[in-house]
Parts: sequence; C-alpha cells; structure tokens
Amino acid sequence: MLTPEKVIGYYFGIVTLVGGISVLLAVKYTLQRWRSFPESGWRVQSFALGVLGLIMASILEAPLLFLKTWIALAFAAGIIEESVKLLPMKFFGRSPEWEKWKLVIGTGLFLGIVEGIMYTAGIFALNQEPYLVAVRVVLMGLHTIWAAVSIGFLLGETGWKRLAGLAFSMAAHALYDLPPLAVADGYSGTVVAYLAGLSTGFLLVTPLMAKKAAELAEKLVPEEGEETGEVGENAEKTEESDVIF
Repeated sequence: MLTPEKVIGYYFGIVTLVGGISVLLAVKYTLQRWRSFPESGWRVQSFALGVLGLIMASILEAPLLFLKTWIALAFAAGIIEESVKLLPMKFFGRSPEWEKWKLVIGTGLFLGIVEGIMYTAGIFALNQEPYLVAVRVVLMGLHTIWAAVSIGFLLGETGWKRLAGLAFSMAAHALYDLPPLAVADGYSGTVVAYLAGLSTGFLLVTPLMAKKAAELAEKLVPEEGEETGEVGENAEKTEESDVIF
C-alpha cells in the first residue's frame, strides 16, 4: 500500500517531467504570439505588479496558513494568486489590449520568480531534498502560463467564455497544490494519489489551453498604422481615480 509520502515523491517526479514538458510547449505557443505584438516597456511594470500581487496574496492567504487549514489554503491560493496576476487590467486599463496581455503575463512571470526564489531559499535553509528546486522551477513556468491562459481568454473571447481561461488556471493551480497539502492534512495515500492524478491531468491539458489562448490573442495584434504607444505613455494618461482600488 502506498503511503502519502511515497505518493508525493512520485507526484513531484511527474511534475518535474510532465510539468516541464507542458511548460516548454505552452511557452512555445505563448512566445509565438508575443513576437507578433510590438515592443513595449513591460518589465518594470510587471515586476512591480508581480511583487505587489505576491504581497497581496500572502496577506490574504495568511489566516488559512496560521489556522493550518491546508485544503482550504490550496483552493484559496488558486483563486487569489491567479486573480492578482490580473492587476495590470486595473492599473493600465486604458492601454491597448495587446499591452495589457503582455503585462499580465509578465506579472505572472515575476510573481513566479520572486516566489520561487523565496521557496528555494527555504529548501536549502531547511535542508530539504534538492530535487524540489526543479519542482519550483517548473512552477515558475506554470505561473507564467496560467497567466497567459487567463488573459488570452479574457481578452480574446466573449460572454461567459471569457472566464474559461481564468477558471482553468484557478483549478489547475489549486489541484497542483492539493496533493502535498492533503498529506499535511493527514489524508491517506489513496486520496493523495487521486488528487495527484487530477493535477497531472490538468498539466497535460495546459499546453492545449495555452495554444488556444494564444490563438484567441491573435485578434489583439494591432493593425498597420494603429497607435502603439509605450505602456509608460499610456499610464501617464490614466487619471488618478483609475488606478486606485
């Protein structure tokens, strides 16, 4: 009979292999669409909003962490962290949609990087297994791709279909976190194995969702002669009331 700890060991191996391949394929589709858009100054803004989003998520998740309600924390992390990646939609609401697309993906990238650095430092400080670093690297990529899926559907689809990407990202994120947190909550190896299987299923579907999101974003490509000002220039035109929650 599989113990929860053994299942998690297998799960992290699957995440490293299957998740790594999924991220590479998804990044390929996303980069192809990225290159079809004009150059823009996205890095500074995305870094700032990524850090802000991580701080906001940490504050909102802290009560569940202190209460050690691990299963609830997994679902909260999926909902909260995928939501804060959309902060550019608020702060740069008047920017062209292709710029907002880039900024959201950049926010997901930097949120993942900063979070990954923090967790990697913890892995070494607590003398945990070195292979967990590879798991964190895969998660950095997943953070970026989940943001790309969310924003691709939000800007490229219509009606309720616009929320399909965000719903997928939230569910995939929550299921990614569930197996190890279920172990912390004392669930059996069988339950953890089922959760790991669900998470793996979402990992396998992720490249397909990323491809679809990139295809939807094609309509955001500016036509020839259309104004493509820098993000900073658009931000200056935004009234103060538009950037305050």
